Amino acid sequence: MISHGTPTVRIMTFNIHHGEGVDGIYDIGRIADFILDHKPDIVMLQEVDRGFSERSNNEDQPAMLAEQLGYHYFYGPNIGTTYGNMILSRFPIDGASNISLPNPASKEPRGLISATVEIGGKRIALYCTHLSAFSAENRARQIARLGDMLMSQRYPVVCGGDFNTRPSEQLALLLSPGGIFSSRRHLGIRDGIDDVLLSAGMKESLVSGYIAETVYSDHPVYLIDCRFP
Repeated sequence: MISHGTPTVRIMTFNIHHGEGVDGIYDIGRIADFILDHKPDIVMLQEVDRGFSERSNNEDQPAMLAEQLGYHYFYGPNIGTTYGNMILSRFPIDGASNISLPNPASKEPRGLISATVEIGGKRIALYCTHLSAFSAENRARQIARLGDMLMSQRYPVVCGGDFNTRPSEQLALLLSPGGIFSSRRHLGIRDGIDDVLLSAGMKESLVSGYIAETVYSDHPVYLIDCRFP
């Protein structure tokens, strides 16, 4: 999607359900092909296995996806070293870290990847997360932690993930007119738990967005296009 002059950047968020589709077929290769078909420049993935179990053939999905796609990548596991989130990028990834999120209800651990990339001479802060599906208390604490991080960031923010709550629900705690906003709500795309949040200064950069349905996961894919000045 990178063009000459003002770069148009496509950002995807996709919960890949450890590579197993609603058709019951496990195939990480078709996930990679699907991603390539949509030509994203930055990809935020959730539920990525690395030697997790037989459910994903004990495969190293981060390495396999990065090799097939040819992107830079950073993997942030949240259950041991075997299950978590991933960022893939056509741009070199700097300063990446994997941050554990609050878990007061002692449910499945969740985390957040923080990283930066440079696009057209502009530094962009990337975040990829998967919030709790099993505890509203956990989600509230995780949203508060995420909000603190996003609002203190000095660079423009792009935060993709499976939030397990919608902009009209708990996620509203994070959103504000002059702060972080939901690209789905801003673009009038139907309410959903998979979203890309942006800092207020990026409203003019946001061009379009769309949902891509697939049987390759139990989640749809959400993509946005941004034009960075």
